[in-house]
Amino acid sequence: MANETTPYISRNPGDVITAEDWNEVQVKVKEDIAGQVGQVETVLEEHIQAPVDADTFDGKTPEEWTEAYDERYVQRSELEAGWGEYRRYFKQIDLKLVDTTFQPAIIKHKLNRYPVVSLFELAELKSKKDDPPVTDCDDNAVKFLVYYAGHRDPDAEKLMTHGPDDVYWGDPLTRIMEQFGMHPVPTQLFDDVLNDLWGKMFDPGLAQDHFKRESYGHSLYLQEKAIDRNMTVNDLDAGGMWKDLRMAIRPKMISAFDEPKTGGGDYAGPIMSRVQVYHMSQDMLEITVTEAIDLMVLLRT
Repeated sequence: MANETTPYISRNPGDVITAEDWNEVQVKVKEDIAGQVGQVETVLEEHIQAPVDADTFDGKTPEEWTEAYDERYVQRSELEAGWGEYRRYFKQIDLKLVDTTFQPAIIKHKLNRYPVVSLFELAELKSKKDDPPVTDCDDNAVKFLVYYAGHRDPDAEKLMTHGPDDVYWGDPLTRIMEQFGMHPVPTQLFDDVLNDLWGKMFDPGLAQDHFKRESYGHSLYLQEKAIDRNMTVNDLDAGGMWKDLRMAIRPKMISAFDEPKTGGGDYAGPIMSRVQVYHMSQDMLEITVTEAIDLMVLLRT
């Protein structure tokens, strides 16, 4: 009745509208409303009972939609293996050759791509130029230092940046270990855990450089409070120290681009960067230096 345009009760001009007509109109209006509401309820009930595929939208999964839109803005050749991969390498380039140059570092990344290369010099662990570097328990000015990020470790105060928030340097030791596939058992001595970690981080078999022993270590506080006492992982965890152990690293981003010479003098050509990067192929790159340097190298495709 909702689509009809005829009156509920038809009358001609001049006809008398009686009380019976008025009552019948009200009844028909109510019947019409009830009929339309009933149709809506029936449709809603059928919709509720119909099966819903929540894993897809318009027949595609979220992953399929992502892939479809990626292909609109990225060349298909870049969507094959190697897309979005990441590598991190620690390199200590300090072997001098007979011609006074340094032996280059060769990274066999096997990405089957020319990756984007970012270089970071592993700087000394100090916040100000004139400050002495933080040293390990053997008084070495290390580039990697495991310490306790708390007020009880005197080195912790030197390994933080004071800003709107005071932030300790480095990452939790557990995160570093996970990145190298390490999962120590609770009964393992902390000293053994560190030895295993250094072995993983500087394993030539994992394409890392075998750093000199004086390049990495732990704080004097950890030596006295944990290692000298033969503490296990469980001991450190029970004492509340395990979750606050961190490894401080100070990677400073540097450029591999030649820079124009500034100031006076006859030579106006560019000054060669201390570090040069060459792609030997889509699976390998070469890093040459003009002086000994410790690097963190990041590759992205």
